[in-house]
Amino acid sequence: MPTRIFKVAEARARFSHLLTRAKEGEEIMITKGSEPQARIVPPAAAAQREAAPLKHLDLPDDLFDHEDAEQAAIDAGDYSDTLGIWRGPPKAS
Repeated sequence: MPTRIFKVAEARARFSHLLTRAKEGEEIMITKGSEPQARIVPPAAAAQREAAPLKHLDLPDDLFDHEDAEQAAIDAGDYSDTLGIWRGPPKAS
């Protein structure tokens, strides 16, 4: 697809439209006078990552089925970083 040329003022007024055109694969050159200032190009194709199979690890099916008291305490803010241990529920005053 050929490069389309737009002057700065026109590009500013139609910026959203130009982005849509670039997303569809068109390359756009923005000029000031006759001097190129910028270029809007289509986005690069996103790389697809393959899922990392975990079957070889032989993890149990119920690995995350039970509640982890220490993790629950960390999530609730009852975990002491200085000691690195869970102190249990707060004592009643």
